[in-house]
Amino acid sequence: MSKKIILWISGIATLGLFTIGTFGTYQICSSNENCINTLHSFFIHFLPIIPVFVFSLITYKMREETYHAWARFAYAWIPLSMLLILLAPEYSSDWMFPVVKGTVAFFSSLLFVIISSLIILWKHLAPRPVE
Repeated sequence: MSKKIILWISGIATLGLFTIGTFGTYQICSSNENCINTLHSFFIHFLPIIPVFVFSLITYKMREETYHAWARFAYAWIPLSMLLILLAPEYSSDWMFPVVKGTVAFFSSLLFVIISSLIILWKHLAPRPVE
């Protein structure tokens, strides 16, 4: 996918997530329990899209090598994150470290930000090949 397509898709998805977060599932769905659960689940599952939008903005004006190195990582990480979030349980009985959808989404997004930053810095600071 091109830079522009990833930027637009992630931007629109991020705008949708911020809309859900701003208004809230209860106000959007007006007490329809099925709608509230579906919208909340959608919000949690697509939470990793927000860092994709931020990093696509960062890499948009960078060299192609930097963008492609980051995009290869993102193409693998985002579906894996969404799969892990999908497989995580809704509720946990472990009081010490509850592994639920929210914590999986948070740590998945946090790791994405850290690894993406390292990849971008590494590629951006790498010496350019002499032609």
